[in-house]
Amino acid sequence: MGVPSQSSAAGVLALLSDPEPLLKQYALKALNQLVPQFWAEISEHIALIESLYEGEGLPQEAHDSAALLASKVYYYLGEYDEALSFALGAGSAFVADSRNPGAGEYVETVVSKAIDRYISSRNAEQSEGRIDPRLQGIIEGIFGRCIEDGEYRQAIGIALESRRLDIIKSIYEQTRDTTLLSYAMEAVLDTAFPLAYRDQVLKFLFPLFPAPTGDAKTAHVYALTRILVTLNSPEMTINFFTSLVPAQKLLAYQFAFDLVEGGGQDFLEVVRKDLPEGDEATKPIYDQLRKILLGQESIKLYLEFLKRNNKVDMLILKNTKDALEPRSSIYHSALTLQNAFMHAGTTSDVFLRENLEWLALANNWSKFSAAAAIGVIHKGHFQESMAILGPYLPAQGAESSTGSAAYSEGGALYALGLVNAGCGSGQEVEAYLRTLIKSTNSEVVQHGAALGLGVAGMGGKSAEAYDDLKQTLFSDSAVAGEAAGYAMGLIMLGTADATSADEMLTYARETQHEKIIRGLAVGLALIFYGRQEEADEMVKMLMAEKDPILRYGGVYTLALAYAGTSNNAAIRQLLHVAVSDTSDDVRRAAVTSLAFLLFKNPAQVPRIVQLLSESYNPHVRCGATLALGIACAGTGLQDAVDILEPMTRDSVDFVRQGALISLGMILVEQSEASSPSLASTRALFAKIVSDKHDDPMARFGAALGQGLIDAGGRNVTISLQSRAGSRNTAAIVGMVLFCQFWYWYPLAHCACLAFEPTGIIGLDENLKAPKFDFTSNAKPSLFAYPSAMKPPKKEAVAKVATAVLSTTAKAKAREKRKAAEQGEVSPTDDKKDGDVEMKGAESSTSRHGDVSPISLAEGTPKSRKSEVPSEKLSNFSRVTPAQLAYITFASGSRYQPVRVVSTRPPPSTKTPKTASSLALAVERYAGGGGILIMADTRPEEDAEYIEFETQPVPQAAPGVAAHSTPPMTPGRHIALDENAPEAPLPEAFERLEPYTIICAMRERTKFTATLLDRLPNLKLIATTGPYNRGIDVAYAKTKGVVVSGTGGKGNSTLEHIWALILATVRYITVEDARVKASATPWQATVPMGLSGRVLGLVGAGRLGAATAKIAKAFDMEVVAWSPNLTPGRAAEAGVEFVATKEELFARSDVVSVHMVLSDKTCRMITASDFAAMKPTAFFINTSRGPLVDEPAMIEALKAGKFAGAGLDVFEEEPLPLEHPLRKLANVTLSPHTGYVSDSNYEVFWGDTVQNIAAFLEGHPTRVVG
Repeated sequence: MGVPSQSSAAGVLALLSDPEPLLKQYALKALNQLVPQFWAEISEHIALIESLYEGEGLPQEAHDSAALLASKVYYYLGEYDEALSFALGAGSAFVADSRNPGAGEYVETVVSKAIDRYISSRNAEQSEGRIDPRLQGIIEGIFGRCIEDGEYRQAIGIALESRRLDIIKSIYEQTRDTTLLSYAMEAVLDTAFPLAYRDQVLKFLFPLFPAPTGDAKTAHVYALTRILVTLNSPEMTINFFTSLVPAQKLLAYQFAFDLVEGGGQDFLEVVRKDLPEGDEATKPIYDQLRKILLGQESIKLYLEFLKRNNKVDMLILKNTKDALEPRSSIYHSALTLQNAFMHAGTTSDVFLRENLEWLALANNWSKFSAAAAIGVIHKGHFQESMAILGPYLPAQGAESSTGSAAYSEGGALYALGLVNAGCGSGQEVEAYLRTLIKSTNSEVVQHGAALGLGVAGMGGKSAEAYDDLKQTLFSDSAVAGEAAGYAMGLIMLGTADATSADEMLTYARETQHEKIIRGLAVGLALIFYGRQEEADEMVKMLMAEKDPILRYGGVYTLALAYAGTSNNAAIRQLLHVAVSDTSDDVRRAAVTSLAFLLFKNPAQVPRIVQLLSESYNPHVRCGATLALGIACAGTGLQDAVDILEPMTRDSVDFVRQGALISLGMILVEQSEASSPSLASTRALFAKIVSDKHDDPMARFGAALGQGLIDAGGRNVTISLQSRAGSRNTAAIVGMVLFCQFWYWYPLAHCACLAFEPTGIIGLDENLKAPKFDFTSNAKPSLFAYPSAMKPPKKEAVAKVATAVLSTTAKAKAREKRKAAEQGEVSPTDDKKDGDVEMKGAESSTSRHGDVSPISLAEGTPKSRKSEVPSEKLSNFSRVTPAQLAYITFASGSRYQPVRVVSTRPPPSTKTPKTASSLALAVERYAGGGGILIMADTRPEEDAEYIEFETQPVPQAAPGVAAHSTPPMTPGRHIALDENAPEAPLPEAFERLEPYTIICAMRERTKFTATLLDRLPNLKLIATTGPYNRGIDVAYAKTKGVVVSGTGGKGNSTLEHIWALILATVRYITVEDARVKASATPWQATVPMGLSGRVLGLVGAGRLGAATAKIAKAFDMEVVAWSPNLTPGRAAEAGVEFVATKEELFARSDVVSVHMVLSDKTCRMITASDFAAMKPTAFFINTSRGPLVDEPAMIEALKAGKFAGAGLDVFEEEPLPLEHPLRKLANVTLSPHTGYVSDSNYEVFWGDTVQNIAAFLEGHPTRVVG
């Protein structure tokens, strides 16, 4: 007979009122067991239960039972705070009850509430000593159980929330597990802890990490880098470097390169300046660190990597060009951007040069975009940026153009900023752009200069640049003001500067121009980048604005302030705006902005935007496409692709556009083996681009998608996260600006800021790249470059095979056997294109298992050859982020990395087969690859190094092989030492191979024996001038190559000599600049009078003698010296002979050089000569730069050894942007234009034409040598 179930707790409840304490104690214990069933009935007696807890007539055990009973009743009533309060009073009864299997849910709730209250109490101000000791006891018990059960991460999470850093330290001291410290670091960085507490935790964690070692076994090097970048503390960083030097100098170099990846320019600059000088042993190490921290070494290395590995498929660009109407500005811009993205950073402008007719069809803003695209292609080529863009930049000292030329000038200024983005020493370019912003009257030129200044000076916090942009803004030009708004935000990036924000917001409220409001709205968002709760007030203010454009800015302010944190409150606010705002633009921006919060957890984004992608509002759907593209960029995440693919067939054109662009982002650097959608997506792009009846916006999106999927020559990924796991600031900013292409196509160029080169670049301790190999332990096809498109073949008429039924085939076979037995040969045996035999059903089974009565006689195809499971790669090879986990260095290899290649554990032996598995590998991708410092395990052996390719500026135009005039001159080869060893020939010279006749401008290109051997068709070199030391005339003669020269006209060099002398001694350029800058006082210099002064000539040949004649007109005394000058020859030239060079330099007030460069004259002007000069004397050189010891001259000018110099020639031409001569105030410079004049050019090219005509007639003229 079973025990009857209890139907009421009334009987037990009655005992609570019994006067006997033992019965009350029994009733409390019994009711604790009955609460889950009769809590509603018991709750009617809660007042009595509370009185028993508070009374004094019962023993402690009964008090605890009463408190526990009251806690459970309140739990079932949903009053969790009351439940916790009584649970705290229950003491040992609560602990005992927690072991009861049936109390799990109640205990978990109370414990959770206890943790919340404890965290709240710990975070409250002045909380010390106010925490309930009973609550403290419960929490300590929780910590103890977590540690005892090995649930360390749970304990660390509670400790972080409750600010119990001592628990974290205790756990680490107990386990010595650095991954737990890394977990704590990630937790505090990737969630929305207040900034001050975040920094406190990071400063606490940093010294707990053990000192890193250079054996590539220290997995926490990325955590250390991330902490240093986030804290932005130069003092802590310098102390860390000094702890590594000199014992771990290679590791110090590695950390320096890693800091450059994620650190801000202002932070890196302070570290560079404050690094110690070091002693004799450590000074070279600190100098090397300073060099690395400048950032330019990294940029040069990645530029070399992208150029060497460029795998752009030119046929894709050709097909797009043929399909899109070039006279349509949207299509012209689409192809411009596609080419720019595909060639980003490769310095290859082959497509532009081969399609000049297409390029010429650009007009107005399409021309602006085309010029700006040059900056994307040459991004990082900062050393030659002025030379590359020189033909398009506004002429120096002249008014900027106002017609169509203004668009190319403005675009070139924007390009200048893109080239110099993140270079660390953009002060000169910034100064140039600031000058143009102030001096030009063209709003288009101002627009380009402002965008260029913002990108080049990003995060520089330059007050001068900000003020110049502000003045442009106040001009209230819609075109210039919009760019100024963006640029002001870029300059003040992440500062949360209240003054700047107030100025920008006030002007945005006052102006009537929507363009300006939008620029300022996004600029405000950039100012609050990464500031988290500090931006809350501005977000609240902007989201309350009536103007939807300002609310649009508020959305981006929220997204950038909490970028990468996955902050729940921010996500909820964005989702609320996405479904409730009255403006479609704001709703679209809100959905897109989810990407900036969630990019560290890309796998979450498809789930979050799934419903939004099905919204009835097309703007919300469009935002969902971009959110997927940006957050999942480079992952190949199939969940994201599955959402986007149907959206490429959306009924609204701009939704399709967004889906196509996003597919390109997601599938960048994916292979056909890793992503099943890659081939179909590429085919879709090509189909839409080629379909002339498709929507223009969709075709634009497909073209951009093609550019993004093959970005950077197929050697970059798109990543908003640095290799160390910190935010990639330039990438985030670049993607925010890219999203503004909805309103303004030129902003799409900024996507290149998010392009991250993916390769392994190994350097030794001298920062040279040795040759070495490493292994990728994955099938080559998994990470292979996509196969190149094949041009369409001419269709030939194919013979169709005739199907033969199996019965007929069997009959023929019997006939053949019979004929063979009789010794006859069937005439059908020789037929190779006859009937195809069909096999019977008994041997025919399709791959799906269906039985067919007929099948092809060829049988089953041969099985594919099995693929090797790994491959060898060399230094400077592409290695995709997903591939990094498969990279290993052989233990016996000479070069070993000093830090781990990847933060992820090595993969299993089973190679992943699907895109999803690779996407999981990229999930939370942080670290790996990039620039690796390699330890040389066999330093006694000779090393073999990779020879870097030269970085020449491409010539002006294909076709006629003539060299351009100085403004369009290639870099780094003019006026070089004639006897210098030959450099390897760049690939550009391959274009000269087909030519029979080549026209050369003076000594601008060396025609050495090596080059002449490479030009089999060459018969004539028509050079300008009567001779050319850059041509090996003797060797050319042995090859049957005629060299002809030209005459000249006028006195251009003589005129230039005196123009420089007069401009220098009278300070013409100094006073010109002061007057134009409205400087005071009105006059600031005292020119030197020439009458009675001494002119010293180093060389008294034809030019020297002519110079002397003019000097005498100024009543000057002229003296001369040269190694071969005699008193007689001096008298013939009309000058006084001096016996020594020292005497000439000591006597002269102006020294002018007129020598021919040779072995004997190279560096003939030395430091001792400059030391001998008068402090008031001037030095003039219009001959050749290498005649002078240039570093000695610069030091003498800096030290004031003589008054100044006028220079037309230099040791390295064009003069590099960072060259110290450009920064000296006492130097007057001209760009080697001594020989340039209209009359001289008239003779140069007139004689050249005559020389070519005479050669073609068989009677060469003016033959050199």
